[in-house]
Amino acid sequence: MNRTDMKRFSPALLLLLNGCFSCGRISEVQGVDPELKVYQPVVPPLSDRHGSDKLDAVAPGAWVKYAVTRDGGEFSVTLGAVRVEEQSLWIEVVVEGDPKKVSLRRVSFDGQVTSARYQEIPASGPASEIADQALSPAEDETRETPASVTEESRKVAVGGKSIDVLVFRSVFRDDSVGREFEREEGWSKEVPPFLEHREGAGLVSRKSPGESVKLTDWGTGYVPLIK
Repeated sequence: MNRTDMKRFSPALLLLLNGCFSCGRISEVQGVDPELKVYQPVVPPLSDRHGSDKLDAVAPGAWVKYAVTRDGGEFSVTLGAVRVEEQSLWIEVVVEGDPKKVSLRRVSFDGQVTSARYQEIPASGPASEIADQALSPAEDETRETPASVTEESRKVAVGGKSIDVLVFRSVFRDDSVGREFEREEGWSKEVPPFLEHREGAGLVSRKSPGESVKLTDWGTGYVPLIK
């Protein structure tokens, strides 16, 4: 849904009074330039569980960026560590596009999302209002047991850097329908465990039927979009 499809709310109208009340002139209503209008975004619900429960290992200012292909669509997502608050980390998740979809979340170190705010930022014109993002209970995940797993170490180039990656290739079989599929995951201790982790290592890549996730860059000095 793009910005023009959403219900807009203009700022409070400015009443300009020329002269005094006793001078007999009526007040004039000043129109608002459409480019200055903001809107209330349609806020998607958010699961109350985050993928990683090792967020105490992520330093404020760190960030990671992934390219995701899912259900035939492609998008880029950035996760940035904003600040630590008690035993929680504020994480900003930015899905690229026009508008950018920005979710600022407070997540306990063990992965429990306790609050979130949401904003949309178009390429031109003002950003939307900042709205609270409702949390919904996470669905229970049923994990299949692979028929076989192999692993190997690789050197992988990401964002101009060469890193050591441990790659796991799992084969799953459903004998009832004679179906077989593979999933390949890459993990590195050099990548912050933002999105998910395996023994403290951050996710580098995942390939499975219907989904592909690939780290494209990471670094430090993240500047949040929601202030």
